[in-house]
Amino acid sequence: MRIRFTSSVLSSEEFFPILDVLALLVEAGRHSFDPANIPDILSSEWIKNRSVDLKELIKLSALKRSHDNLVDQSVVTVDDSCRKGGIVDFPNSDTRLAPLDAIQFLTTPFHVIVENEWFDGAFLLWMAKAIDFNRLISAYREGRFVFRHAGGKDAIPRCAAVLSNGVWPRGDAAYSRAMRLWACVFLDSDAKHPADNPNAQIVAEALPNVIFVHQLKKRSIESYIPSHFLSKYDQSAGFRRRVSALGRLTRQQQLYFHMKVGFKHDEPNSPAKASYLASAKVLPQEKALFGGIIDNDWLELMSGFGKKLSEIYVDQRYRPNPNDVNFVDQLDKQELAALTKAIYERL
Repeated sequence: MRIRFTSSVLSSEEFFPILDVLALLVEAGRHSFDPANIPDILSSEWIKNRSVDLKELIKLSALKRSHDNLVDQSVVTVDDSCRKGGIVDFPNSDTRLAPLDAIQFLTTPFHVIVENEWFDGAFLLWMAKAIDFNRLISAYREGRFVFRHAGGKDAIPRCAAVLSNGVWPRGDAAYSRAMRLWACVFLDSDAKHPADNPNAQIVAEALPNVIFVHQLKKRSIESYIPSHFLSKYDQSAGFRRRVSALGRLTRQQQLYFHMKVGFKHDEPNSPAKASYLASAKVLPQEKALFGGIIDNDWLELMSGFGKKLSEIYVDQRYRPNPNDVNFVDQLDKQELAALTKAIYERL
């Protein structure tokens, strides 16, 4: 984030130790000073008795960040007249904070709230590497953002609310914190067909407490695994036939196919095509979507690829490298580029 100060903060000696701490955060590369505020900083009472090195740091911070035009799209305004906990000016991407609150806020990493940090976090970093957006991986390694484990989709709105309001929130928001610009959510769609949107309520409930919610266009993170890496994961003849059958699905079918369990639904066994199409448990829209799959491909796909498939994103053996080119579907690449950029530009 870009940090700016009100004139009263820059002129009040009681806040100078706090400004020194914030300068250390800038020196560590966690944040930057707002370029428009730098002339006021350099002419302030705070800076008069500080070292030449600090003055150079302030000048260079804006220059260093100018080489990366994506980062620092949000602002923190340090204002001694601000209420405890801070105020979010969402339209202007500005979080206004009292000086002491600014230290707590700016030393807290940005939160990416997910259902499961182990697999969903690995998915995001894997895809950042696959689309050559390594800046996001570097930011994660530097501690500029963390994955926040919700422990289930239904818990995502509560996880987002706790960041801002804490446990046992009060009606007068006396202990609330201005964290909305410092967290986001991404989650699977879980959709079974084009008209399905089972997580709409989760998205709606989370939005008031985060800067954005990204619901993946495909059914789950496993739906994004390129066939190139599916083939590496299991090189048996049967698995290769399954991968080939997956490749013959239409784009629409691939969006909603359940990669882990195929067409099992709530049944203990994988249903034959005729049983699937006759089942009262299967929605008419699903039957219309998948009914055209040829019989041989149905037999290959009906049991899915297994519940451990998401390990591909975790296991170091399957990580993409520069020699793997153009293996991510272009529509997937557009979506994932937008998601990774949206996170990175808020750091």
